[in-house]
Amino acid sequence: MNKSIIILGASRYGAEAAFQCGLKPIIVADRYSSIDKEIAQLAEVVFYVRDIAEKTEVFCTVEKIMSLYQTVELVVSFTELGLETAAYISERLRLPTNSLETVVNTRNKGLMRQILRKDPELRLDVVSGKVSVLPKQFPYSRPAIIKPVDGFGSKEVDYISNQQEWEKWLKRNQDHPHEWILEPYIKGPEYSVETVSWRGTHFILGITEKQTTGKPHFIETGHIVPARLEQQKVERIEQVVMKALHLLNVQYGPGHIEIKWDVEEDRPVVIEMHTRPGGDFIPYLHQLASGFNQYELGILSYMNQMPPDVKPIYKKASLVKFFMFPEGMLRQISLDTEVNREYIRDWAIYYQVGDHIKKTVDSYTRSGHVIVCSSTVEECQRLCDNFVDQLKYQIVHE
Repeated sequence: MNKSIIILGASRYGAEAAFQCGLKPIIVADRYSSIDKEIAQLAEVVFYVRDIAEKTEVFCTVEKIMSLYQTVELVVSFTELGLETAAYISERLRLPTNSLETVVNTRNKGLMRQILRKDPELRLDVVSGKVSVLPKQFPYSRPAIIKPVDGFGSKEVDYISNQQEWEKWLKRNQDHPHEWILEPYIKGPEYSVETVSWRGTHFILGITEKQTTGKPHFIETGHIVPARLEQQKVERIEQVVMKALHLLNVQYGPGHIEIKWDVEEDRPVVIEMHTRPGGDFIPYLHQLASGFNQYELGILSYMNQMPPDVKPIYKKASLVKFFMFPEGMLRQISLDTEVNREYIRDWAIYYQVGDHIKKTVDSYTRSGHVIVCSSTVEECQRLCDNFVDQLKYQIVHE
């Protein structure tokens, strides 16, 4: 193991995958990042910068690393805020990468929509820009969703149903510096498609069934693998995903494409695209169910070592459920039975006794999770329900 990979962002799954691919992971992380024990044990070394999104600063750090470790093969990121920096540096160093243009176009939802307009099947009429340039008249005859053009993690997502709500939203956000995108609300279930690309050839690793709180903020409450879909719908979803990946010129690495099935028009609609793995343990759920490790395959794609046949065969099912406790002080928490690690693969509460539990407003303010793996989706759901029934907690309103 003499070759190295620079990973921007403290990604434990990324570091593990690099190690499994025979590479020494060198981590470049924000100064205030918490490097957990697993990452510290895997990493050859950790370098700190003020902000991994600052391209010039990180490039100087990478140059320093490459003078010390002359076997660096790749510069990648598996975290949202490091994607553009990794592409910028890789282009300058002529390392395999998605172009910076491609990464910018996927991270900016307005630019993504402009490109997808080229295909009638992918077109969705949207309005984007800062609050000052958004129309004062609500532009749709149906409800809409508004969110930051570069947002993630369900942050600042809102559901707008009419002119009155639109006027209230505009007034509430008139001083907000963000650029926003307003798009028609698609009524129907949500999915995400997990992919890996190699030299412009795209492989679908599976489809994730997503569960959310629904309107107005659509906070994700859980994910199920494999998605319970008829084969005809699977094929139509895969078709639009392939088109979108091609139009955005994705060449390498992992992808996470969010889809809604429009029940009114009976078709799949691309909502968002990312040149990174999905969050919320989604890659781990697919690894449990089919054996494919999206992080490892992503790294292998950059190294031109993709296996010849990548098609998911589900031997098991898996799910994650997120807890959203009410706001207040956590007075006590316990589990009434011993955890069966054969099925309950991981669980955690993000608060300790005595902590104040915040109101859940996005993916970053949820209270905990449990990950379950078993023979079928139905069995996973039964085991998950049993776990939740055994989880006892007391929250006091302050």
